Amino acid sequence: MADAKQYDLIVVGAGMAGIIAAARIAEKGVNPKTGDRLRIALIEAGPHLFKGTFRPGYGDPLHRQLVPQVEWEEFRFVDSWPWPFGLKIVGGCSLHWGAHSHVPFDEDYENWSAMGINWTKQSMKEAVEDVVQTLSLGPDPEEAYTPGEHLFRQAASSLGRQVRPVLTTRKNCIYCGFHNEGHGCKYDSKGTSLWYLPTALANGVELIDRAEVKKVIIERATGGGVVKGVYYEKGGQVQQALADKVIVSCSTWGTPVLLAKSGYGPKDELGNNCIVENTNVGRNLDGDTSAKVSVAFDQPIKEAGRGTNGSICFLDHDSQYKDGTGTLRISTADLSYINYPHITALSQFAPAFGKAHMDYMRKATTQLGAITVLFNRAPLRVKGRVELRSGAHIYPGDSYIDKRMQEGKEMAIEVVKKMGGKYLTRFPATFKGMGGGHANGTCRAGSDRVNSVINGDFESHEVKGLFIVDASSYPRASINSGSFAAIMGAWGARRIVATHFTRGA
Repeated sequence: MADAKQYDLIVVGAGMAGIIAAARIAEKGVNPKTGDRLRIALIEAGPHLFKGTFRPGYGDPLHRQLVPQVEWEEFRFVDSWPWPFGLKIVGGCSLHWGAHSHVPFDEDYENWSAMGINWTKQSMKEAVEDVVQTLSLGPDPEEAYTPGEHLFRQAASSLGRQVRPVLTTRKNCIYCGFHNEGHGCKYDSKGTSLWYLPTALANGVELIDRAEVKKVIIERATGGGVVKGVYYEKGGQVQQALADKVIVSCSTWGTPVLLAKSGYGPKDELGNNCIVENTNVGRNLDGDTSAKVSVAFDQPIKEAGRGTNGSICFLDHDSQYKDGTGTLRISTADLSYINYPHITALSQFAPAFGKAHMDYMRKATTQLGAITVLFNRAPLRVKGRVELRSGAHIYPGDSYIDKRMQEGKEMAIEVVKKMGGKYLTRFPATFKGMGGGHANGTCRAGSDRVNSVINGDFESHEVKGLFIVDASSYPRASINSGSFAAIMGAWGARRIVATHFTRGA
């Protein structure tokens, strides 16, 4: 083993939250004793392919070459983790996500405050604005709406629904209409954590790519444990990096798995490998459930060179819950982007073969789409977990989820009829095990270790110097997790700087 290098801070995972946290801590934090710039290592299992500063709306030649392979052909040239969307690459899931996004709703702040942490709209304002401005979060321009989206808005409004845009993170987007299949954008207009990376590097962060962290070094101490650094493998050699502060930012699935390998988690799963116990590591998995109502029209509803990135939607709240539980989102993402021919040919509406199929293919790429029904926030009794050996998620079904999803299907069909379209849906009768999309909560924050893993400053309740900053950190969320993970990076950085990396702290 090579000689260990000493750092003030090690960040494990250069994905959405990890890069942002490293960048802002390096920019705003100092050694509390000397006032010197911090020595920060940012360790990522995958390669750093997209080097240099992004030019949103223009793209980089290498990126243009790689994006179709990396993002649109099942990540053919980049390894992935066994858990969903775990991409081994600098930029991580932020290179893959569709950039559909929102800032936290009032219900989110209320839910987080209910966990006894000071995550309020006022306290988090600067962090939220950081992400909104850097990633350019906002609605799509009216001029980008497709005929199908206009039809949806008219139909839903006539049924008394309050239609709103689904926000996206884009800069200098040309709205080509080919953005969404596979979530790629070869012109780099989509917001990613790589936009923060130059800030990190300019402030002295050492990026160590192609280096997989095998274990966070945790030693037993009075009241729990203490962090000493990490072991990582690079080029076939196991190396050690030392620091008394380590941020784990490996996603909803990857973070609890790494913590379990490090001896931190439920003793009933870790057995004799348990160094410090917390029964919530890998538990309390929250997320959404979704399905689509396929639709077809006799006239074009899409156009090449036009199409929103975020679509439009309406929300349906369950009045029996005040915290947003059971909210449905009915949206039009599949009424925006042009269908690729191979997808069109395999549609449920397609004739099997012959002249009928040929006639269908001449028009169908612009006449087919879908309405998405998405269920947010299952009741508190419905919580999943991450299997700590494999990273697989286990999410229970529930009759309430089934009921709300069927109600959402009927709402979507009602709108489709009003639009003058035909519909074909294969909604399952039950949604057992289908939850956990846009997942979060597996190492959630709270004031009490009985029901959480970290405190409001993102530090482990039991392990001094261990921080968790990613989508696993927040207790519940109302909508897609991409921007929420980014906000965790920006907010977590500010809390860690305030408590540990300010002169005299």
